[in-house]
Amino acid sequence: LSRRLQGRLNDLGMTLAAHAARKTPASPTEPSTYTAASRQMLELMSRYIRMFNVLTYASFTRSHRPILTPRGMRRLVERGLLTAQERQVLVDAEIPATQRHNCIILWIIRAFIEARQAGHVTG
Repeated sequence: LSRRLQGRLNDLGMTLAAHAARKTPASPTEPSTYTAASRQMLELMSRYIRMFNVLTYASFTRSHRPILTPRGMRRLVERGLLTAQERQVLVDAEIPATQRHNCIILWIIRAFIEARQAGHVTG
C-alpha cells in the first residue's frame, strides 16, 4: 500500500503541475511561469495531498494514530498542514476519525473541478 499510495500521490502532483496554467515569457529563452492563480491552486493541492497522506497513515498504522486525536488535530493546525476551519470540518464530520482522509480526497476533487472551470488547469 505504502509505495503504491506514494506513487499515485506523486502522479497526481506531477499531472497538476504539468497542466497548471502558465504565463508566456517575454523571451523564448526564458522559462514559463505559473499564473498567480494556478500557483495558489498548486499550493493548496500540495497541502491537501500531504494532509491526505498523513491522515491515511494515521488511519492504517498505530504509530501514527495519535494524529487523529483532538491534540493531534490541533497540532496539524499549528504546523500549517490544516487551517482551523478545515480541522473543524473534519472533526465535525459524521464519520469515524479513521475515515477523515476520505474527506481530503473529496476536497482534492472539488478543488480540481473548480480550478479546471476557472481555467487554472488546462488540457
